[in-house]
Amino acid sequence: MKTRKMTESGGGGRWWIYALLLVATFKETQSARTPELMILPSPSVQTKPIGKNVLLTCRANVENLLLLTDMQWLDPNNRTILNNEVTYTNSPQRMHTEQMPTSLALIIPALRETEAGVYTCTATYANSEKLYKSVRIETIVAITWEDAPEEQFPILNKDFKVRCKVTAQPAPAVDWTRNGEMISTGGRYVVETDGLTIQRPVESDDGVYTCRAIVIQTGELAQRDIHVEVHTPPTFEDMLASTKIVEGETATIRCRARGKPKPTFAWIKASTQQNMASADRFKVNPLTGDMIISGVRPEDSGDYKCVASNKASTVEKTVLVNVLVKPRISDFRNLSVPINTEVRMECRASGNPLPTITFKKLNQQARPYVLGRQPTDQRIELTSVEDPSRREAVGTLRVLRLGRYDDGLYVCIASNEGGEATKNGHLSIQFPPSFASTPVDVWSWGQNPVNISCLAESIPNATITWKLNDREVERDPNVQKLSSGPQSIIKITPRRREYYGVYKCIASNILGTAETTITLKEAIPPSEVLQAKIESMTATTITFSFVGPQNFGGRPLKAYAAQIKKSAQPWEYAYNKTWPADSTYVLENLEPQMEYNFRFAAANEVGFSNWAANVIITMPRRAAPEEPRILNPIIEEGYVVSPYSDRMEVRWKIPADNGEAIDKYQIRYCPVKRDLAGYFVETGELCQTMHIPQEHSSVELNMLHPDTFYRVELQAHNMIGYSVPGRATFKTARDPHVTAAESLFMMSSGVIVGIVVASLLVLLLLIDLFCFCVNSAGLLMLVCESFRGKPKDEDAKLGGLYGWRFPLPYCSNKEGSSTNSYGSGSEVDKLPDASLYIEEKEPLKEVTGINGKEKLSIEIVPMVDNNLKKDTMVDYDFKNSIARTGFVGKDSAV
Repeated sequence: MKTRKMTESGGGGRWWIYALLLVATFKETQSARTPELMILPSPSVQTKPIGKNVLLTCRANVENLLLLTDMQWLDPNNRTILNNEVTYTNSPQRMHTEQMPTSLALIIPALRETEAGVYTCTATYANSEKLYKSVRIETIVAITWEDAPEEQFPILNKDFKVRCKVTAQPAPAVDWTRNGEMISTGGRYVVETDGLTIQRPVESDDGVYTCRAIVIQTGELAQRDIHVEVHTPPTFEDMLASTKIVEGETATIRCRARGKPKPTFAWIKASTQQNMASADRFKVNPLTGDMIISGVRPEDSGDYKCVASNKASTVEKTVLVNVLVKPRISDFRNLSVPINTEVRMECRASGNPLPTITFKKLNQQARPYVLGRQPTDQRIELTSVEDPSRREAVGTLRVLRLGRYDDGLYVCIASNEGGEATKNGHLSIQFPPSFASTPVDVWSWGQNPVNISCLAESIPNATITWKLNDREVERDPNVQKLSSGPQSIIKITPRRREYYGVYKCIASNILGTAETTITLKEAIPPSEVLQAKIESMTATTITFSFVGPQNFGGRPLKAYAAQIKKSAQPWEYAYNKTWPADSTYVLENLEPQMEYNFRFAAANEVGFSNWAANVIITMPRRAAPEEPRILNPIIEEGYVVSPYSDRMEVRWKIPADNGEAIDKYQIRYCPVKRDLAGYFVETGELCQTMHIPQEHSSVELNMLHPDTFYRVELQAHNMIGYSVPGRATFKTARDPHVTAAESLFMMSSGVIVGIVVASLLVLLLLIDLFCFCVNSAGLLMLVCESFRGKPKDEDAKLGGLYGWRFPLPYCSNKEGSSTNSYGSGSEVDKLPDASLYIEEKEPLKEVTGINGKEKLSIEIVPMVDNNLKKDTMVDYDFKNSIARTGFVGKDSAV
């Protein structure tokens, strides 16, 4: 056991020895590397452009960087270049070093020509070995654009040099391109050392010009794109030399000019040379050229210069501004003139220019009067003149023989180019009093106060006094005068009958006096009701109508009243029922099979008449309810239209129950259609029945067909039975989801058959008309021939008979003239041209005809299907036309 442990420990020691040998070998290898310094960039001679920043880094290639000390840079004069951190100023030194993680950087900002030379990086390694590395910096002048703006703007037709001044050391070579094409001296281009001259530039010279500089010695190349845009001086568009603006309004004076670039605008007042952009009430838009004047005044008149400027030039144009002064009416007065005299209404107005003046009367159809006498009323004359001393226009309206119809408001209208001014004046026509709307009779009763009034129309207003039966009443304590005119009211308290009578209203003014009378009458209750009629009766209700009283008592009827009692009771136990005079007179909640006594009275504002028109009625026994009346509105066609396609609501009036309470309703509805007589009949489809609780007065029927008629029958039920049904016909709306094509497809078969038959008839008529016009054949031809009489020859007869049924030889409109002699062959020559339709089996020949007469035989082959062709023989005997027709093919016209 002890032996094995020793063996194991000895093996582990050998591995450690191997590791130490490897480390020693590695160190020997490292110690073999030679310490040195490296400068990046690595070339020993570097060419740098003047003015550019230069960065050089010095890095040590040694085994142990911790043994490296005193790394520094030396300038061409062998002076140490300081690190920026050891300076005592806040700004970095022009040439300095900066410590980086593994190197020392040399920074030369904006390299100068005097800073060319050898720069050396030094360091000490392991306190014993000095390390050195040098680099030479040579300077050049890089391509520099001294005067080469990237945007340049020639003026139209003025020689222009596109500037491109470039410097470099060594000196560069310069060439030009335009939009990618090389430019050389010639034509309108001249290449110069400091630019490219364009002679008489035009707008087509716009483009991108490229100035390229090349230094062959250094291989440096640079180019600059110069955008050239030819500018054109502004030119004014059409502008008026003068314009008119209106006083008090906001005016815009426009100035338009073209140019490149787009010009800017300014407005200058010629008399003051003031720039209107800074003037009060003026606003100038420099981009559009609009000058806006707010609240125009007369002093704004004068010459204004519009100045249009761009980089090419400046132009100006003068506009004369005239301010129009709106009319102002200075004098137009109200007038009051007696009737049947004349009046002159004068109106004065000023303005620039002086306005024209007219008048019109304010009414619904008023039109301004014209100068001179009016065509529709020779009494009225209009004149208009100028008053130079006051710089006013004067209009005068003269009216002769004034009447009350001339009274009213008149408008003076003054107008010029600046606008219009109006002013109203009232012409009052004085006239004596008159009464136009005074009541004739006034009623009172029971010493109730009553007002009596009268309205006297007059100018000036009339003074009104009152008399009763020709005696003064204004001082009577029972008569109180509330107002005296033009509407006068007196309040009368008729404490005695002597206050009833004729009152006289007397109105007076300076032009005359007028009077009217008003009768104060005493009203009384109406007389007795003449008759009460029974209009309808159920077991519990009665509906009455009345023959009213002969005398209403001077006031209209307000109500009717009934007094009701059972026959066995005295009238002291009766109860009353009152109805408005214009209502339905219904008594409800009566007992079935009970005898009642009724009496009636009429009432007006004064009171009720005496009870009269007694009626004794025994109520019917209990019965089924009355008919429930369906309330849905019915249209003219006699049915109710539902707004829905699949449902409808039925509403009804709850009927009288005839002594037994209604416990339910039954509704039955069936699809129906119109018969030929226009009546609704059931279609045979299944009818539906519903029962509805008694508290309802409407129901909705669902799951109905669209665009369908339904007959609805509604019955009320009580314990005795069902009522007479209330009936109505309903129609559901068309289904909104069904298209017009689908709706046409759903039409009844009868309608479709009718349409097809009508179409066929029209088609046949058109075919017959075609044959008549083209071939003089067909039914229309037969009708025409019947009116013409018998044909003159047999050929026409044969053609009229067969032309519409056979191919074109028999339907031709070419007719040969025939005679009753034969032998010359001329008849054949005059037959219709049938070269495409007639097949001659053998030459024409003469044969003996019927009764020994001569007969011409022609074999004709109708043009039919070759498989069905059958010869047809037509014999002409010049007296009788005989056709023997064999089998006819399926394509024949027969």
